[in-house]
Amino acid sequence: MLAKDVNNTVRNNPKESLSVIIKAMQMKTDFLNSSEINTEEDVKKLFDVIFYAKRHYNEIIGNNGIDKIKLAFKTLRNKDLPYGERVKAFTSLKASEPEDIEDMAREIIHFLEPEKYPLWTRWLWNPNKNSGSITYILKDGVVLKNEKDYFDAVSELRDVLSIFGLDSPNYYYASIFLVYSYVRYVDYATLLAVDRKGGGLYPSHLSTTAMVLGLKSFLRVIQLANS
Repeated sequence: MLAKDVNNTVRNNPKESLSVIIKAMQMKTDFLNSSEINTEEDVKKLFDVIFYAKRHYNEIIGNNGIDKIKLAFKTLRNKDLPYGERVKAFTSLKASEPEDIEDMAREIIHFLEPEKYPLWTRWLWNPNKNSGSITYILKDGVVLKNEKDYFDAVSELRDVLSIFGLDSPNYYYASIFLVYSYVRYVDYATLLAVDRKGGGLYPSHLSTTAMVLGLKSFLRVIQLANS
């Protein structure tokens, strides 16, 4: 499933790029665990760290108001509640594209509890279409049918990655792998791959992976701290 690729080089130090992404992911976890919603600025900061949700900020504020958003986020952060109940509370927010808000809820839960819940967005697994990057690595004939199947599959992926030296007590590496796989797929599907020969773990794709993971602001902090 993760066979060695002869084109996988250390050009421009991708290992260092990977370690920086992991650090930024931990910063995002810390940010979300300490976040509270009291003002519109708080809402904006929350939406700014979710790559695909930024464009929904004005709509969510206008359709729901601070009090409703505050309650939805408070429920989403409640680690004593079941996963589905937390997602449902956040997706009660009125939006023209509710599937993005559902993805946002699941992404936030992942970063709130990365040791317990894997990242889950439609481009990692879409149960309605049985598509997404997780399907690229499933054995022939294996079809995910529900949330448990997806979680089990990502848990198995985490175990496989640990064999390759990417061992972690959380799902960060699995998240990076799945998003990176999605990024590469999009590159090839649209004929816009940076390296047409492909196959390597190149920083150009890692940069896009970090962007999709909503890490831009945290990477900027790391860059400033090291300048």
